[in-house]
Amino acid sequence: MLKRLFSWFYAAAYDLFNGPAERAGLREQRRDLLAQATGATVEIGAGTGLNLPHYPPAVTRLALIEPDPHMSRRLRSRASRLGRDAEILDATAGQLPFPDASFDTAVVTFTLCSVPDEQAALNEITRVLAPGGRLLFFEHVRSADPRIAAKQDKIPFPYPLIGCHPNRDTLAEIEASPLAVESVRAGELPKAPQIERPMIVGTARRPASA
Repeated sequence: MLKRLFSWFYAAAYDLFNGPAERAGLREQRRDLLAQATGATVEIGAGTGLNLPHYPPAVTRLALIEPDPHMSRRLRSRASRLGRDAEILDATAGQLPFPDASFDTAVVTFTLCSVPDEQAALNEITRVLAPGGRLLFFEHVRSADPRIAAKQDKIPFPYPLIGCHPNRDTLAEIEASPLAVESVRAGELPKAPQIERPMIVGTARRPASA
């Protein structure tokens, strides 16, 4: 019951909580990353749709995966307000409802920290990407500072209710997947709690022969 109530509250307050980070530069970083999206594009864990304004005209099809019903309602509302033609589906990262090689671009932003199995999600992303297709990622990661990493390992409240694991070495998981990392940059999420600040932004590609 507590988790369901918190899920409703978190979805309702998500944009408010993220407002300081968005205004401090995260919005521009989203725009710069998503400018690389082309063709048929799938976003996994679309949340309330903060990425929606940043998809360029080069995106010819947009599919948005969001399993949380409270987030999904807000996602649909934002897509309607923006006049964005998008398929919005209730599915999970580990079981995407698409045929093989359906997309040119896949997007995850602060998603892989919350999936039950990162490799399962990355394998599914690889499957639905066409050979040569790209993954654009923006993710929380484990800190290189042992003191901060120790705090991340404790996963304090409310992170267990959110399902967020800020201590994951997500870059290593991407490198261990069938995808080939093309570019990656380490940075800090602005205006965020200390254990959420370490992040990476980059691209990876499904090999043309895969």
